[in-house]
Amino acid sequence: MKYDISQLRKLETELALLEQRHFCDFFKQHDYSRNSSDVVCFNLKSLLDVERTYYGPGFYVILTDYSDSDNRCSLTVDGLKAIYRGHCYTVKKRLKSHLFNNHYRSSLQETEVRYDVCMKLDGKNGINILETPFVEHKWRVIVHKMKRSSKMIREQAELAFDEIFYRPSGSKERKMKGA
Repeated sequence: MKYDISQLRKLETELALLEQRHFCDFFKQHDYSRNSSDVVCFNLKSLLDVERTYYGPGFYVILTDYSDSDNRCSLTVDGLKAIYRGHCYTVKKRLKSHLFNNHYRSSLQETEVRYDVCMKLDGKNGINILETPFVEHKWRVIVHKMKRSSKMIREQAELAFDEIFYRPSGSKERKMKGA
């Protein structure tokens, strides 16, 4: 028997679309004013606050009252608007790279994964919320815990989020394949 890459790619695309529809349905009905076992919200004022967030694989949304006129994303919770959405195998480390970028870079061990593509605000690749102008604003993260998820599943969550709420202005990655 011979394998058929074209057929397998077709199946993969169909599965990705099913996953994306699943997340679209979820995002349309989810109440972000309440924490659940799978979706939790954390206010972020210090590095210690990030240490208290979720470590494992997941999809996350960073919200703030920091104004970005280019931000067309419609997700707002308690007056804070989504400015970035992403996914990672280790959410806590990823949040550090986005919001406490100087600390993240200076404390990175040689054997750890280096995240070089971070939230982009004011022309910066990763910010430091303890520095001006960001320290003057509120920051929060919504974490969708996705234990045992694959990269493909988390990527479909990103695409579905963009479809329902529009891509936040701090998320400037290239369009993903299969989108």
